[in-house]
Amino acid sequence: MDIIKELQNSEFFIKPIPKDPAVAMAYVPFQNAAKLYSPEHGLQAGTLFPELNKPFTAMGKRGGMADE
Repeated sequence: MDIIKELQNSEFFIKPIPKDPAVAMAYVPFQNAAKLYSPEHGLQAGTLFPELNKPFTAMGKRGGMADE
């Protein structure tokens, strides 16, 4: 059983951006777990969510979706 697919098809899934967002309003999108790291990898990365894995690197360059 794939828990991610089950959640995405459930009534609890929240779309990240509303249909009609207001202009010039700050907005933080909802996070829906699309993928999860294994517990071991999550402990090493500091997060279970690949979308939040943005390690700091020199000169302002940022990673994202690391180790995929």
